Amino acid sequence: MRPCHGDTRHGYPAARRCHSCVQLGCKVYICGGYNGHVIFGDLWMVDLTRMQWSRLPAILPEPVYFHSAAVTSSGLMLVHGGVVQIDTRRSSKVFAVWLCVPPLKQLCWQTLIHTQPAVLHQSRLALLEMGVPPDLVATLDH
Repeated sequence: MRPCHGDTRHGYPAARRCHSCVQLGCKVYICGGYNGHVIFGDLWMVDLTRMQWSRLPAILPEPVYFHSAAVTSSGLMLVHGGVVQIDTRRSSKVFAVWLCVPPLKQLCWQTLIHTQPAVLHQSRLALLEMGVPPDLVATLDH
């Protein structure tokens, strides 16, 4: 078994529990968590091919533990809910962070939704007639 190397500036992630963990290709990401005293809002990646930890510059808007996280095939990690004050307050917020540079198609789609939210209420046919690619239309729940 090969040893794992720490981030050259930050070392290794602090010991924690109740964090989330997702994998995208040969990289694994952990975020948030709790060590019994501190709630974390940091994001770490370990590259399994190089066995190298890196602390990412992203920080959750609110430190959280006992939350859920998932990642899309295009690299968008979504973090939902969790505990934000030790044993007292839960959250229902959703945070999103790109773990890699997304495909241009995804960036355009996200920009369209952000600038023209009414597009989400259009019929499938109207979206297709507007030129929205069929694979993006298929992702909507109509």
